[in-house]
This record gives sequence, C-alpha cells and structure tokens, in this order.
Amino acid sequence: MSWDVFIMRFPSEAGAIDEIPDDWDPPSLGTGRDVRGVLAKVLPDIEYAPNGWGDYEGPGFSISTPVNEADDVPVAGVSLFIHGDSEAAVPAALAVADALKARAFETGAGDFLAADSARSAWDAWRAYRDRVLDERGP
Repeated sequence: MSWDVFIMRFPSEAGAIDEIPDDWDPPSLGTGRDVRGVLAKVLPDIEYAPNGWGDYEGPGFSISTPVNEADDVPVAGVSLFIHGDSEAAVPAALAVADALKARAFETGAGDFLAADSARSAWDAWRAYRDRVLDERGP
C-alpha cells in the first residue's frame, strides 16, 4: 500500500483539484531526460530500470516513480508511490515538487501538499494504512 503523490504544474490559483477547469492542459515539467535529471539530483542514487521505472531508497521509506517518456518527449506529470514509515518521505516529496517548479497533490485526502499541511497528510495516510492492514489480519 503506497502513499500516492502526483506532481504537475497545477494552476497556482486552484485551492482544490475541483477548481481546475475541465479544459486545463498541464504545462510540461520538461523532457523525459530533464525530469529524470531533476529526480536524480533530489533523490540521490535513484536507479532506473530499462522501462523507465525509478526506485529510490530513503531512510525508512522508498519511492517508485515511472518516468518512461523518451529523452526528448515532454512529461506532463510525475507520480510518486511512497512506501515505508519514515516521515522523511514528506520533505522528499515536497523537494521533488519544488525542484520541478510544480505542485504536489496527494490522493489520500485529495489535497495539494504544502509545507504546513504535508506532515498531517502523511500521518493521516499512515493511520489509514495501519487500520486497513490491521483489518486484514495476518
């Protein structure tokens, strides 16, 4: 079970995802090469498989991210699938968004992440994950 964070250049005036016009066309984050380069700077030692999936191991968490666009193809968004239990995942996700000059949206509560709200979103996701896993049992 992962904490899913999507990074795009969402309109800055949108306070919620439902405030984005239906005809909105997301601006590019850069080419596949550019985006992988930014991720490599923010997430040192990220490893990419031939199919474009990047895997990063942080302190107590991991991030998987598919950036399978060709080197010269524009990338509209980046997905971060975050596993683990360390709150260090929160600044990592925000750092990726900042480095891409974009905004992060997390699917748990359905909110944009900001420095002042990201930790509570992470805590809410962990509580949900733990509850679901406890209900499933061994």
